[in-house]
This record gives sequence, structure tokens and C-alpha cells, in this order.
Amino acid sequence: MVEGTPALPNADAPMGVPEAGHFSAQKVALYELLLRQLQDDGFEAEVAALTSQLHLHPNNRVEKDALLDVYTTSLKWAFGDEPQGEWQPLHCTPVPPLGKEERVLDLEGMPIPTGTSQTPDPSKKPPEVRLLYTASHKSHCRSVSFSTDGRFCATGCTDGSIKILDTARMRVCAASTEGPVGRMRVTEEELMKPIVRVLQDHIQGVTCTAFHPTNPTLFSGSLDKSVKIFDLTRPPGHKKAFSVLQDVYAVHSICIHPCGDFLFVGTAHQAVRMYDLQTLSCFTTSHQEQHHNAGINDLRCCSDGKILATASMDGSIKFWDAVGNQVVNTLSKAHSGSSVTSVRWSRGQRYVLSSGNDGRTRLWDVRMGREVFCMGFGPRSADFSTASFLNGERYIAAANSNVRLSDVSFFDSTTGSPVFMKLGVHNVPVHALETSPVDKTIMTGCDDERARYFSIEER
Repeated sequence: MVEGTPALPNADAPMGVPEAGHFSAQKVALYELLLRQLQDDGFEAEVAALTSQLHLHPNNRVEKDALLDVYTTSLKWAFGDEPQGEWQPLHCTPVPPLGKEERVLDLEGMPIPTGTSQTPDPSKKPPEVRLLYTASHKSHCRSVSFSTDGRFCATGCTDGSIKILDTARMRVCAASTEGPVGRMRVTEEELMKPIVRVLQDHIQGVTCTAFHPTNPTLFSGSLDKSVKIFDLTRPPGHKKAFSVLQDVYAVHSICIHPCGDFLFVGTAHQAVRMYDLQTLSCFTTSHQEQHHNAGINDLRCCSDGKILATASMDGSIKFWDAVGNQVVNTLSKAHSGSSVTSVRWSRGQRYVLSSGNDGRTRLWDVRMGREVFCMGFGPRSADFSTASFLNGERYIAAANSNVRLSDVSFFDSTTGSPVFMKLGVHNVPVHALETSPVDKTIMTGCDDERARYFSIEER
């Protein structure tokens, strides 16, 4: 054939089947592997027919089942059911140590639920949920957090304000309104008493808040690309922060290391920031390939401070060595490729709870890197979702921004089956949800400009 002359079609080739010379090198290699895989599986007649049509031969230079091995380790990732590589078991120690009578989630030896039920179990009596207090705001409430001792709760709003509430006073308000004449004995001033201070220093919406584990200090992150640090020992009239950590991206989540010396910050950027709270110096990992591929929605440190879990818009959950600042494990496409919006550690440090924009909540065993079960119902899409353990990890509370649900649901943490499909209190999306670290109470932040404080008691 003269160089530069286009190749003529082979008269013997079936219509629509090009010759091997018209395939790219990658496609030729793929077909040769495919023929070899069919040959390995005993489809000799099919291999002979395809060899005749494609003018290619099985690749006999590779080992048996070579294409299957490639699929198992690589191609399978594209379909959301990828292997995670060699999982490094995470062994974290609960701090403080578990008490002798303390109840925590432990599914050791229990069968993994298959096809989790989407209807409540009639044989189990659901807990009694009581609304203890409702705090009014002037805008959507998008963030709630408890102090380590459970005495205070912070609520953050889209107008940039933060309210600090006293949990004991909220319970007193609930007690004083009980009985036939209870309402008559409560004045508007008394109902406002649980709000011990209002902070106003952000110029855009507050997305996250966190109390320092030992000092009377509150940290808050905002869409205004800053983290503010408030001294809670100042008189209530002081509404401004005493220090500011400025970023160039909107702040989505913050977490203070249990030792109290470091602050982890997740922003719309893919790199986790770590601040030394003594010097306010900022650090990120030197291993650029370990960064997420999109912004970080949430991050949480385990109670002994060894491992940091981060949830990202790229659909993955990464587990970091909080000391060496390196990735230990990755759950890619943890929510079928959807953005992961929240992550929580169990008290016993054996499990991680995650929520995503697929409208589902998933429980993971961090020792083996596998999903235990998936919870949720209704549409498989949401702009935001969150979940948390409650009542000694007997239940899981979950909420998302899907307007067709617009409420908090409770699930059994051992089976994943629903306990309450809806609480029947919230009529618009719930964006914030947090459970008390010391008792059976829960705080929600809702787009109806309310923060609600509930108790969950066993019957």
C-alpha cells in the first residue's frame, strides 16, 4: 500500500465491523483481553466467531482472568461499588473511658441487616419525644452545637447572629408550663431567660459553631469566609469576637481537637486547614494528592484525637492521622457519588455515621471499612442532610432539606429500621441537628426561624 493512501475496507469483514487496523491501540488491547477472558471462561465458539470478525486474537501473554482482575481493582470504581484498597483498621480509644453501665452501639456478632425495613417495628415501643423549648430567631437557623458538659447550646443563623442558650433554664421553662394553669405563670421575660447572650460579628450566615472543650470560648464559621473566636467570660453586652481567622473560601465546618490546642476547618476549598490555637498559624498536608477533589462539608475528630474524619462534596469520606496529617483510609463514593454532608463518630469509636445528598444516612464500621446499613426513605436527593446518635446510641436522628420530608426521623441504630418516620413538628427543612453529650436531649435548627430543644425518654 502506498504511504498516505487510505486503507480499503476488507470485503470479507461483516458490515459495520471495522478491521483491527482501524481500532485505537487501547481498544485493540481491550478486545484482546476480552477475548482472553471469554476463552478463560470456556466460550470457545464465541471466541472463534469474534476472532474471525475482529481479526484479533486472545491475549495469551497475560495470566488467567486478567481482565477480571483489572475490573475488580479499577473499572469497578466508575460504578459506585469500588473496592477501597487495603483498609487500615482504625483503633480509637473512647475518651473518657466507657463506664461499666454505659450503653454504646456494638454490633459485634450481630447479623448485618439485608434490605432494611422502611416501616416502624410494631413490636418495639417508640420513645416519648417532648418539645421543651423553642427559641425564636430572625432568620433561618442553620447551625447548632452543645458544649462538652452539655450546659450550653449555640445556635447560628443566616443573618450572622449566634445565640447561646442555657439548657437547664430551657428545661425549667418546660417544667413551669406544665399543668392546667402552667401557662398563666410564665411571662415573656421568663421565656427569654434561657438565652444568656447574643453574639453578632459575622456579616453573612453562620454555618457552624463549636465550643472549646475546656475554655469558655466559642468558635464560629461563616459564609463571610472567616472563623470568629468569642470569649464567653465577657459581659453579655460584648457581641464581638476577640480574634478572627480569615480565609478566602466560605467556611463550612469546624472541629476542635480534644486536646484543645488545634482547630480543624473545612471550607469550600479541598484542603483541610489546621490552626495552632497558640500561634494561630495555619497548616495543610504536604501531600497534595491526598486532598479532597472538592470542598469539605463536615469534619469530626474522634474522642482520643488520633483520627480526623472529613466529608466532602467529591462524594468521599477521608480518615486522617490527626498527628501526622496524612490520609489513612478513604471511602470513595460513600453515598453513591453524591456529596457527603455530615459525619459523626460513635461514642465507642467503632462506627461512623454519614449523611449525603442522596437523602440517605449510612452507618460504617471503621475497623473493616464496610457499610453496615443504609437508612432513609422518600426521594433520593436533598440539598443537605445530617444525622447524629442519641440516647446512648440506641437511636439515630436524621434530617435533610428535602421539602417533601421537612422533619426529623428516628431510626433504630441496631437494625436501621425507622422508629419515627416524622416527628410532626417541623414543616420546613431542618438543616441543623445535634444531640447533647450528657443527656437524652436534642436540638434542631430549622428554616422556620426556630431552634427547638427536645427530650427523648424511654417508655
